[in-house]
Amino acid sequence: MDTRLLARLGTLRQLEIFMMVAETRSIARAAEALHLSHSAVSVQIRKLAEAAGLPLHEVIGKQLYLTEAGREVVETGHELFAVIRRLDDKLNDIKGLTAGTLRISVITTAKYFLPRILGPFCRDYPDIDVAFMVGNRAQIIERLNKNLDDLYIFSDPPAEPEIECTPFLPNPLVVIASKQNPLSRRKRLCWADLAEQKFLMREQGSGTHTAVQKHLDKLGIKLGKTMVIESNEAIKYAVMENMGITILSAYALANAAEDGLVQLRVEGFPILSHWYVVHLKSKQQSLIAERFLDFILNRSRDVLPMAHIEQQVRRALAQG
Repeated sequence: MDTRLLARLGTLRQLEIFMMVAETRSIARAAEALHLSHSAVSVQIRKLAEAAGLPLHEVIGKQLYLTEAGREVVETGHELFAVIRRLDDKLNDIKGLTAGTLRISVITTAKYFLPRILGPFCRDYPDIDVAFMVGNRAQIIERLNKNLDDLYIFSDPPAEPEIECTPFLPNPLVVIASKQNPLSRRKRLCWADLAEQKFLMREQGSGTHTAVQKHLDKLGIKLGKTMVIESNEAIKYAVMENMGITILSAYALANAAEDGLVQLRVEGFPILSHWYVVHLKSKQQSLIAERFLDFILNRSRDVLPMAHIEQQVRRALAQG
């Protein structure tokens, strides 16, 4: 085997750092994600470029772009790390250990409930590590297409024949307001009652926005005044400050009393959808990934406050 290129190239850590720079399109954001200093990231990607003998990125204005060589390095890096992960998984399976790393990517709303599932699972398997990525729908679809993780959680999974998509939890989308909002004292509301309200909504393309738009189209109604906020957490805080109302997953109401939030009883709501666990059909799952998939499909309802969630849905349907 010709190892001249192998000997010349930098370490796997340098490659990992450069791939994070490529993903975030920013040295500063990559440094933050990797818990490194800006200078440390700059030094490592410079060393990798020197080893490759070609520039791997360029900065035009304030925007970072990959060169052709940089894109080739990133593409090969994904293949290389996928092989290393498979080797790690196989070695752990051969040892008969439930060790290794479980890699999960989830859309932002799922962070309200997934830690409650991961907690009991990690107590059952204390030797595993969990890599837990949170992003918007487009970011998680990109990770799925690049086969970067074991499992993915969506509320609106992509319609692709190459993926296995299984519903495992209900995901009611409800109208949420601050307790300071006068509408919170109304027991029954119709859509016209919300005409003067400002809707704080996720961006177009998000799973929540798509589900809401489909539902409104079906009912033949439209949103009124809107403000787009690209973070569920920011939307929650804005609603808490009575800046407007929103339509989000009922899981965002897990600490409703503490947060000062209330579900409005609006005719035609909640929107009944599901959470889905997704993986590539062709992916050979590690033993620990298979066990977590079984756990999430068969035990997630036992470790979540499902009685509270389902009670909210029943009440909303009865009063809507």
